[in-house]
Amino acid sequence: MKRNIRIRPLDPVMIRDGRPFNKTPGIRAHSLNSVTPGTLAGTLRTLFGKLETGNGQRVKDRYIKLAENIEVLGPILMRRDKLFFPMPLDLDIYELTDDESEKNKIHMSVRRPRQPADEAAKTEGFLGTGKIGLHEDILWPVSMPRGAWKSLRKVPAYISAEWMIRWLCGDISQEEWEEELEQWVNSENKSDNSHPHFMDALEKEIRDHTEIDDSSGTARDKKLFSTEAIVFPPEVSMIAQMMISDEFDIPGSIQTVHPLGGERRLASFEEISDETAVNRIWQCPESVIEAVDKVVDKGSDKNKIYLRMVLTTPAYFSKGWLPGWLNEQLKSSSDRFPNMELQLRWASIPRWEGISGWSYRHQGPKAVRRMVPAGSVYFFEVISGDPVEFVKEKWLMPMSDFDKRKGSFDKYDGCGMAIWGIWSPIQNQ
Repeated sequence: MKRNIRIRPLDPVMIRDGRPFNKTPGIRAHSLNSVTPGTLAGTLRTLFGKLETGNGQRVKDRYIKLAENIEVLGPILMRRDKLFFPMPLDLDIYELTDDESEKNKIHMSVRRPRQPADEAAKTEGFLGTGKIGLHEDILWPVSMPRGAWKSLRKVPAYISAEWMIRWLCGDISQEEWEEELEQWVNSENKSDNSHPHFMDALEKEIRDHTEIDDSSGTARDKKLFSTEAIVFPPEVSMIAQMMISDEFDIPGSIQTVHPLGGERRLASFEEISDETAVNRIWQCPESVIEAVDKVVDKGSDKNKIYLRMVLTTPAYFSKGWLPGWLNEQLKSSSDRFPNMELQLRWASIPRWEGISGWSYRHQGPKAVRRMVPAGSVYFFEVISGDPVEFVKEKWLMPMSDFDKRKGSFDKYDGCGMAIWGIWSPIQNQ
């Protein structure tokens, strides 16, 4: 059974990173920039355990079994009634400042793999900078912008689902991008963050604290520390979905207040009962299906089919940046996708993101994992199979590998949720 939950943080949410936090005077507990899938999954499982068994030791005793029978998808940000995804990383945004008349003008450059003209062209390396590199005979060179510009100091962190879907379908021109981005820069400078298609990163709040002497109940001298937490504006919430075994189902609708993240900061959890709203969130949009179907109709030996995968949550892959379901030739395995074969051609990935968590099983911190950040883009060529059915089936589904330690960070926690679109390689000039 599926249960869809909307989470509205009532307090700043503290999502600790992996840096040490001890009794050193003046130390600060740093927070990540967003709520991680593992934190959200653990919170929902604990909440469900309390609703099913009540508070107390029974929740802990039953938690491991609940974790094995409750899969979680999320989080997805929602501002008012609009969904927002992390900014895709297959584009670069620059600020033109060389000419005074062009001040505050925005330039956008698209990152796309460039199809080699022949076998000899592959010797240039997949980054186009050398002849030696891992998978240089499989990955394609990537196009780079011609010119030198200054990167925009502050780019949007999130993009509306409406704009993202258009981008996945290839319906947004460079001029539209630049015009909308310039409008966002101007509105962002006014600190109203009200642009319909872009949203700034969530702000962080820093609170100063003092250690309390348990014996006297007074503050200890020179024992100051601070904590950092993510502030959710009132209009911003998170969406998650729980897939629960019938054995653990509870009657009634979920509507309660429960801690989220560190320091037991509170959030409101409310079940979404509107089936139309649920389908609008989780189902693949018709425009994406039509765009893929249109490419399939035109497909031939000379005009192949290409799909790109955009991560909406950080992904855990057993091979680092490379999904474990790709073999040595960077082709998808039949075990994971029995009716589809994909060939990786390139990937646009930033620096890895370190994510940890807390283990109920071992009552201690989990090991820090190097995750592929949300917004990363993987470019695939379709070798065989039906891409239309594949995109419909895998829309907002986790593409992470299974965690062999069975601790977390895998597809059952919503890590590596992905949305899909089309792309076309740049032909050699």
